[in-house]
Amino acid sequence: MERINHADVTILDQFAGHGVDVNGLIIPGREIENTLARHAVNLMVNNSDETFKVSLIGSATAVCRGGREILLTTQHQLRGNEPTQVAMLTDSGSHIITSGGYRGFPPHPETDAHDLVAFDFTEPCKDRPELKKHFFNLSRVPPEVVVGDAGIIAMLLSGYPAEEQNYDIYENNHLGLVRRQIVCQPHSQPSDDALLTVRVVRPLKKHPDGMSGGSAFVIRLERGKPHAYFAGIIVRGGLGSFAIVRASVVCAFIDTVFRPA
Repeated sequence: MERINHADVTILDQFAGHGVDVNGLIIPGREIENTLARHAVNLMVNNSDETFKVSLIGSATAVCRGGREILLTTQHQLRGNEPTQVAMLTDSGSHIITSGGYRGFPPHPETDAHDLVAFDFTEPCKDRPELKKHFFNLSRVPPEVVVGDAGIIAMLLSGYPAEEQNYDIYENNHLGLVRRQIVCQPHSQPSDDALLTVRVVRPLKKHPDGMSGGSAFVIRLERGKPHAYFAGIIVRGGLGSFAIVRASVVCAFIDTVFRPA
C-alpha cells in the first residue's frame, strides 16, 4: 500500500554502520530514516462513498504525549473537509478509524503556530493497538534546534506530496501511498519565533504541496554519538526550503489544548 521515495541520496547514509539514540533506544543507522519517517502519516478523511471511501488531503504527524495518542496536522490542510471525519487506516487498509475529537486555536495573524490542529486517537488506539506504533513518544520537550549549531548533522522531513499519491480505484482498486523523505539543514530564524526555516540539501524537482502537517526530526552529535529528536511540524514548503513549527511550541500547544478541566 505504501512506498517510500528514496530518489535523493542523503547525507544520513554515513550512519549506515552506526547506531542512533532515539528516546534511549539505539536504532541501527541504516534504519534511522524509515524509523523516524514512519511517524508521518497520510492525512485522510472518511467519506460516505462506497467507491471513494477516503480522501487524501495531505500529511499528519503522530505523537504520544501526556498519555494521549495525538495526530497533528495543519488547519489549512482541512479546508473544505469535515474535521470529525479525519481518520487513520489499519495496516491492512480494511478499517477506517476516526478520531475521538479534535482541538485547535482560532487563526492568529502574527503566527503560524495557530495553524496546528490536534486529533485525539487515544480511545481508538485502545481498540486498535496496531495503530500505536505510528505515535512517537514525545514525553519530554526536545532540545531546541539552533541555527548554526555545529552539532547538527541533518534534519529529516517526511510527508505525502499530493502529486505523488496514487488513488487508482477504477482500474485496480488500489490505494498507493508514497512517502517523501527530505534531508534538510537549519537555515534561518524567521520573525515568527514559533517557526524555523530549513533548507533542503538537494533542491526538489517536484513541488511538495501536501507535506504540511508532516514531521521534522533532527539528528545531532552529543559527546560524539548521534541522537535523534523530534523537531517540529511542517507548515509550509517549496522546492528549496520549508518552515516548521518548533517542537517546543508543538508540545506547549498539546499541553494547552488537552489541559485537564
